[in-house]
Amino acid sequence: MSKKKFWLIVLSCIGALVFVAAVTVGTIFAVKLIKNEYIIEVFLAGDSEITVVYGEKYEEPGFSAQFYGTHLSKEPIPVDVIVENAVDDQKVGEYELRYTAAHKGVTATAVRKVYVADKEAPVIELVSDPEKYTLPTEAYEEEGFTATDNYDGDITQLVERTEDEGKVFYRVTDSSGNTTEVVREIHYDDPVPPDIVLEGEKLITLIVGTKYQEPGYVAGDNCDGDLTTKVKVTGSVDVDTAGYYTLKYSVTDTYGNTASVSRSVWVKYESDSVVNIPETVVPDGKVIYLTFDDGPGKRTPDLLKILKRYNVKATFFVVDTPYIETIKDIVADGHTIAIHSATHNFKKIYASEESYFSDLNKMKGIIKDLTGVETTLLRFPGGSSNTVSSFNRGIMTRLSKAVVEAGYQYFDWNVDSNDAGGAYTSYQVYKNVISGVKNKKTAIVLQHDIKGFSIDAVEDIILWGLNNGYTFLPLQPNSPGCHHGINN
Repeated sequence: MSKKKFWLIVLSCIGALVFVAAVTVGTIFAVKLIKNEYIIEVFLAGDSEITVVYGEKYEEPGFSAQFYGTHLSKEPIPVDVIVENAVDDQKVGEYELRYTAAHKGVTATAVRKVYVADKEAPVIELVSDPEKYTLPTEAYEEEGFTATDNYDGDITQLVERTEDEGKVFYRVTDSSGNTTEVVREIHYDDPVPPDIVLEGEKLITLIVGTKYQEPGYVAGDNCDGDLTTKVKVTGSVDVDTAGYYTLKYSVTDTYGNTASVSRSVWVKYESDSVVNIPETVVPDGKVIYLTFDDGPGKRTPDLLKILKRYNVKATFFVVDTPYIETIKDIVADGHTIAIHSATHNFKKIYASEESYFSDLNKMKGIIKDLTGVETTLLRFPGGSSNTVSSFNRGIMTRLSKAVVEAGYQYFDWNVDSNDAGGAYTSYQVYKNVISGVKNKKTAIVLQHDIKGFSIDAVEDIILWGLNNGYTFLPLQPNSPGCHHGINN
């Protein structure tokens, strides 16, 4: 074998690549050895940096690794990969995943960064009462608010609140820098009407030919203050002609609330009696029954004076109050006295039919002892339609029949002054009664003579009724009962 062939065989068998420059025998050889290297490559599917939105699950895109030589064993083989660390997708933060593969002493590593980020803004919820309003003269009283974040939870305490030009601004930022802002429009309103007070009497009597001198008036409003100069007076008095004249005083505040009161002027001849209704007011069949519950009260004597001034008779459904002796004056003035309750204790009264009649008979006896009147007129406490008796199922159905069978007449009402509900001023009572009476031929009005502001409205109600052709009458056994629908 020649030397040239031998070296070629040797070089092809060693674990290296040999570059040979061959010449004839006796020629010098040049040999270059190139080293073979073993390599592992780790491959990551997807991006090397991934952002996961908090609340969503982290899904691993995948990975793989290969082992091969640079010159020998060039065909790659798969290698197992070990993943170090993990992603907590329920916690905002930065996570580093390390993917490591090792084979025959060769190791390789790849890194992927995962960011769990909260990108959802917090939520601010405003507490709002649709019935709430702020008077223009008052500061807004916060109704309430809450702030919650999908990651931080309750962050109400972080809310920044500012108020400017009728608006409230709420701003909050969560721990990830997400910011939310909401705005509340402050509901300014003034539902309270002005108040007009007439100086002098509401009914002025003049002799024909005598000059009328306006006594004066003042008007004020809870927000606008003094409105006296804005009062408009309508109507006139002809002092040369006997008759019944009405002057109306009206004023409107900034929010459109209007208040009105009336003054009546009776121009008469000296021989006329002030207690007679002037002939210019002719009843046309329209009747108002003024009825008063729960009294007598401390101011019932004031009410009797007003009624006497206009020769108006009313009906009193009385209770055994500390002022019970006043019923003597009620009867003496020609008013109707009727039974309401001795105790006005719903639980006791409606415990049974026997309990109701026991209370009824007690009050009937008190009236008879003090006045000599043996009345058969009554009004159920709460009215026949009450639900305060619902703890005794069906008792009102039974009682409404039982009292009639026993010879009594019970009366409800079809006009509620609401003086036991939402009305708190005489003007509100007046408006409630007038609006309820309008367009009714027969009106049974419910008021309470234990409410001073309700008594203060009676004179205006009478004047309105007289000016609109109504007759005021007391209830009698044959009067309309105006029965409500039974709810129990």
